[in-house]
Amino acid sequence: MTFVKAVDHPPSCAVPLSVHRETTYSWVRRAPSERKDGAAHNAVDGRINCLEHRPLHLRPYSLLSITLSLTLLLVPVVASAERPTPSAGRAAPSLQEPSELTEQDMLFAHHRMSGTEPDFRALAEAIVAARPPSASPVRNEAAERRYLVTLTTRRLRATFESFSLDQPRTIKAEVDILGYDRARGGIPLRFGALSGLLLRDPSDRERSFSLRFRNTRDIGVIPTGDADEAADLLQNADLASLGDWAGSGTLTVTFVFAEALPQAKEIEAAPLSAEILSARVETASGELLHVFDPVGSRQAAAAARLAGPPTLRVASLSGLRIGMPLLEARAEALRSHPEPLGQAFFDSLPDAIQRGLGHPDCSAGVVADMRAFNVPLTPGNFYRACVAPTAAGPEDPLAGLVVEVAEVRFLPGAKLEEIRSDLEARFGPPLEELADGQLVWIGQDPADGSSNELLELRATFINVAQGGPQREPGVLSALTLRRHEKPSADDS
Repeated sequence: MTFVKAVDHPPSCAVPLSVHRETTYSWVRRAPSERKDGAAHNAVDGRINCLEHRPLHLRPYSLLSITLSLTLLLVPVVASAERPTPSAGRAAPSLQEPSELTEQDMLFAHHRMSGTEPDFRALAEAIVAARPPSASPVRNEAAERRYLVTLTTRRLRATFESFSLDQPRTIKAEVDILGYDRARGGIPLRFGALSGLLLRDPSDRERSFSLRFRNTRDIGVIPTGDADEAADLLQNADLASLGDWAGSGTLTVTFVFAEALPQAKEIEAAPLSAEILSARVETASGELLHVFDPVGSRQAAAAARLAGPPTLRVASLSGLRIGMPLLEARAEALRSHPEPLGQAFFDSLPDAIQRGLGHPDCSAGVVADMRAFNVPLTPGNFYRACVAPTAAGPEDPLAGLVVEVAEVRFLPGAKLEEIRSDLEARFGPPLEELADGQLVWIGQDPADGSSNELLELRATFINVAQGGPQREPGVLSALTLRRHEKPSADDS
């Protein structure tokens, strides 16, 4: 970040001082506080140009000498007018020259993608507050601060207007260089930082942004023909050629911004996606190991922006969709879950329920309680599958329509890894993986392309020692589909 350098005061005025009969002029700089009423001011861009005329008793001069004197007078004024004013940020690079990513870039990209504007004044005040102290005393600190904030605000606005999402930018991240993997066809790289690079909002330090790269899989492995070629490459770079870990290094990624991503309410950092254009891998000693070029393209990033919000692969659970009439949803639920109880439908009711010894819960709360309190599954929840549609209340514009669907299933003998693989095969890679293990997908309903409303699908699952009608080990999985609610300003 570039800070605006403080100045003692705006440029002062030049006034004539000679009152002698000789044919010479002498000039001095006079501070603004010493100007007299005859000064003429021009406050364009924070500069003040003034010319004060004083009555002088001088001999007549030739036209040539007067012209020469005026020329000498105006040269400093013109030079001052052409001198660049302090900048609120670095000069905008050409589209061919990558620039290092800054917090200001993330802020401007977020607002450019969202069609909004940042708080220029708040950002300007932060920049001015962080500037180095003035080398000389300041007469009026408050006035100087106002002057610099106004100037910086104007420069920030101009920088934002010329800000381009297609400008290549670079970041550097630590990378682990692993041993040769024949199944993956080369030398794998491990770079956790690229899964979500966090940068603070420079205008509000309580907010932050998360940069997600769309095509990290394209730079996940340094390709080699075989194990011998990989060993030669690693040995030539003074890295270990045997074992699972060859060494550490630095990954320099060149990218362009792509699109703003939907934000789950638990995620504090607003997510932005980016397209990797190229990448280079260097060892810890700085020796070049490999260059990925090209990887992605500006065209792919632009296409992602034009495509708008993502679309869910599947937006139904047990045939139930968001927005369908509740009576229709219940009829659909009965086809696969013929035992109704309350607002839920079960494939079969547990014995304990039939004996009146409990009430089953068909919601993600079953898994949440087991996670939070480390408790076993209760007898009332020893069912194999259930589905529960929920309609909007009478005061809601969507009254009588389904706004949430919960589906809970017990999968005997299953493993957590298998359940996750099945979910990703069905719904695609999740947008988020929360700290409590929940997977989150957010996108439009593929069956309703005309709607701008986003849906949210959540999955949570846990190992159970006893579950289902047979009380056997397996995995309890809960899916919830509902309308997505954007985080409020307080939440984010």
